[in-house]
Amino acid sequence: MLQSAWRLFTRGQRLNRRGRIAESAEVLDKALSLLEWDSERPPAAGTARARLIAKTLMVMSANMANLGESAEGLRLLDLAEPFTDPVDRGVLFHQRAFNLWQNSRLNDAVHWFAEAEPHLAANGPDYMYAALFHNRAMVWRDLGELHKAMESIQKALQVHETVDIPVNRAKTILLEAMVWLDLGDVTKALLTFDEVRVQFRRYAPDLESFIEASYAEALFSVGMYGQAAERWAEATASQRLAGNRRSAAIYEFWSAVAALEVNRFELAEQRARRAMDSLYEQGNEPMAFLARLLILQGRFDSGQIGPDFAEKVARLCDALEQRGWTLRLKQAKILAARAKIKVKDFDGVEKLLDSESGGPGHDALAEDLARYLAKAELAIAREQDPMPELRAGLDLLDDYRTTFGSVEFQAGVSALGVQLSQKGLGYTTKHGTPSDMLRWAERSRAQALRVPPVKSSGTPAAREALGRLRQARQELWDLQVEGEDGAEALVRVGELEAQIRDYDRAKPGPGEQAERIAPEAIHELAQSRETVVVSLFEAGGNVRAVLVGGGDIRHVELMPLDEAAELGSRLGADLDALRRTFHHPERLRQSVEGSMRRNAAAMSEGLLDPIADYVGDRQVVLIPHSKLAWVPWPMLPLLRGRPLTVSPSAEAWWRAVQKPAATGPALAAAGPGLGRAGEEIEAIAKLYQDPVLIHADESDPEAVLKALDGAAVAHLAAHGHHEPDNVLFSRLDFGLGPLNAYELLGLDQPPQHVVLSACDLGRSTVEVGNETLGFTAALLHAGTSTVVSSLAKVPDAMAAEMMVDYHRRCAAGASPAEALAAVGERRPWHPFVAFGA
Repeated sequence: MLQSAWRLFTRGQRLNRRGRIAESAEVLDKALSLLEWDSERPPAAGTARARLIAKTLMVMSANMANLGESAEGLRLLDLAEPFTDPVDRGVLFHQRAFNLWQNSRLNDAVHWFAEAEPHLAANGPDYMYAALFHNRAMVWRDLGELHKAMESIQKALQVHETVDIPVNRAKTILLEAMVWLDLGDVTKALLTFDEVRVQFRRYAPDLESFIEASYAEALFSVGMYGQAAERWAEATASQRLAGNRRSAAIYEFWSAVAALEVNRFELAEQRARRAMDSLYEQGNEPMAFLARLLILQGRFDSGQIGPDFAEKVARLCDALEQRGWTLRLKQAKILAARAKIKVKDFDGVEKLLDSESGGPGHDALAEDLARYLAKAELAIAREQDPMPELRAGLDLLDDYRTTFGSVEFQAGVSALGVQLSQKGLGYTTKHGTPSDMLRWAERSRAQALRVPPVKSSGTPAAREALGRLRQARQELWDLQVEGEDGAEALVRVGELEAQIRDYDRAKPGPGEQAERIAPEAIHELAQSRETVVVSLFEAGGNVRAVLVGGGDIRHVELMPLDEAAELGSRLGADLDALRRTFHHPERLRQSVEGSMRRNAAAMSEGLLDPIADYVGDRQVVLIPHSKLAWVPWPMLPLLRGRPLTVSPSAEAWWRAVQKPAATGPALAAAGPGLGRAGEEIEAIAKLYQDPVLIHADESDPEAVLKALDGAAVAHLAAHGHHEPDNVLFSRLDFGLGPLNAYELLGLDQPPQHVVLSACDLGRSTVEVGNETLGFTAALLHAGTSTVVSSLAKVPDAMAAEMMVDYHRRCAAGASPAEALAAVGERRPWHPFVAFGA
């Protein structure tokens, strides 16, 4: 009987170590039954049976905590203590500390870890001695004592050198990576996550969901809230399946935080309430209080607060402090201060906001940004200048952005400053000059373009991975053409893209960024080029325009943003419909064109007619609001036939104009599947001296990439794919595989002028922080000055005819905007736009 029970205990312990909590509890329950355990008749101390029952109850106690029954887990330890063998007392004390941590009783946990340490040092077992330092590090982390956490982790790793349990060592390395993440070293943390994933897959696949949750934290820290929420959802489902209610509830809480950050208030409250109810059931009051605070934060952000709102927040803050809890506590106090400021109750507000910077890492940054926002709101409420506080917050964010080499991360970081930038833009609209408005509008868009590319795609490891990806995509294409099942090949493509993306995200940033350009300098350059720069932004619900390049810098209020966005959406839908009706009856085509004409006229009337006198007959550089990013601007009456460039920001336009032009040979390349691409690129190549010509049947993306480097102009006639959920793998198809947007960032000298004559690669994904990502955006980020691309799929015949005419004008000395305007006059509904400068 005893031998069988030992086997069950060992198995249950192993299942617990691998995160299979419900199975472990079931096995240990069988062991206790076999040992005839009865809490009313505990065994006499000193027997082998008593020792095994005590050890089994200790592991069962850990399972109870993970199953959300910490109180029951602690009760089991109390039952076991009287007959626990003296050499096992360290294990029992450790388990008590662990359960207290699981129940968010952090200071009590610290005490019992200290009680356990001398016992485990003297009696072992060594794996539990290592676990002591590992688990104590988790408590220090929750208390915000990151350096103490790291010291404890290093001690755990030292002990692991003599303990042959690879999965436990991998857990400790993962914890070390999480502390690196807390300290702000996101790239180092991501590299470590990949190492740990390999170990988990080898020794404990069920633990891989913890890697997903760790990735979610990293993505959240750079403002990529949607992807973070997806990873937390996966981890939540896995933990529920494993029976770990505690981790599942905490992951759901964090997914609620992610939903709140993108203003999905109803979804955030639903998730937070589920997490709160589960945490209360588990007896985890501090985390339940945080979930309640999150619900209140959502109501504050959505304007749903009552007169006692600040008092409710203050009570929750007091409850957290009484329990020794620090996680997000300072942010909760800042929320209480903001609530008091909103109702002009300034009593005690300075005390709530009187705190030094939290130090490195995302949590400290988020706290600092929230404090700057609250101090700005306090200044406004007192009729003082809020701008110093708002600028200081965004300056802090600028420095944070430069630590990342990934364009995705650089763009995502802007999401952290949305409230600061909106507050500043709203204030300057009411109280500032048009020059102030432009300066502040520039702080709320295209910030990633100020950071030099890291060029991670050019490293040998990245090149090798990209080669494997091309091969996998080609295999997938072949299977699809032959009508065979490509499911496995599709999975392989996804795995390789994830590998490359994770590699890119782990690259450190350059630590530098371009200097800001004064509105007066932009105005002066625009005047010298007989150009008007129209910067569109939103304040008070309406689109506003700051105009530069005329006699003065001017501000004009335009139509409501929601109406403009709806008209832009209709116009885009009309454009897509027009492409589909290209070979349809003329009557249907005329109906679509009529709809386009009405929507274009209405949009022009609301956005452009009020600025027509200022624009006059000059060229236009348009900086659209993010909700108007896909509008086919050349179709609007005021802009039809006029040289027009759409740019991510006024500063980006200024830098692109000033940048020395590449002077290498022109490139004309075609991909497969386009009927007239061959004659198109041949006609274009004849217009330039010593061009590089790459036909579809020999089009190698590596060769195209090499020819792009340093080219004065490049014309790419190839099918493209915009991937809104995976923008770095938006791509052009060539004969020997795809050319991915990610690869463009590795160019040493990007081409001066690129034309994408097929598909809809002018479209982009707009991130939460109003940054755009996609194939066209990748070229601009790499340093290309001008990209001409389409907002809709283009019929082959139209593309070939129009682009040959376009290049003829460029070769004769016209600028891209001038050439596109000229060839578009006879084709009023063409979908091409010149982006950049």
